[in-house]
Amino acid sequence: MRILVVRNSETAPEGAFGDWLRAQGHELEIVAGSAVTDAQMQDAPLVVMLGSPRGVYEGAAHPWIDAQRAMVAKRLAAKRPTIGICFGAQMMAAAAGGSVGRHPEGVFHRGWIGSEEAAEPFLEGVWPRWHGDVITPPPGAEVLARDAGTVQCFTLPGAIAVQFHPEATPAIMDHWASLSAPGVVDRTAMQSEGERLFEERRAAREALYAELLRRALS
Repeated sequence: MRILVVRNSETAPEGAFGDWLRAQGHELEIVAGSAVTDAQMQDAPLVVMLGSPRGVYEGAAHPWIDAQRAMVAKRLAAKRPTIGICFGAQMMAAAAGGSVGRHPEGVFHRGWIGSEEAAEPFLEGVWPRWHGDVITPPPGAEVLARDAGTVQCFTLPGAIAVQFHPEATPAIMDHWASLSAPGVVDRTAMQSEGERLFEERRAAREALYAELLRRALS
């Protein structure tokens, strides 16, 4: 299957999810979030939208965000298969009538973190997380996971979104850590933990990928 992968930042590539999709025989078409066209967004059999250091509420400063939201709203209304990760999940929420804002207490989640509430086994356990925004799910969404006041997974007809980063490799997370303010992240400890958990969670990660694909296409 041809899959349109919307990279909303070069710092947040498709990573391990992309590797898995290619190993399953899928063809990935990579496009920048600022360059994706409406034709691409509507015509693709499946769209995967990735992360960004930007917020979906920053459209005034970054016009491509509002342009993308209109495209995503049209795709979701048509119930076309869509997967969102972090910024991609936030974009889906905003496009479908929900909202996204900074955590009211200024909390920013970094590292491997589990969810307090996980309605499905494929969401259980710790996952890479790197966000400071909170999703208010759109009307009609089914919330499957929550943690610390933030939605971590929700579904819409033909679509599923996760706030965490199942695609992130230890190298990707270390790059994010390198962009953080000095002293915010212990990079050595995070790298060691990440390498261990990335291997330990391989089966869980691949089961999650399979479930994301199944739910988007069902």
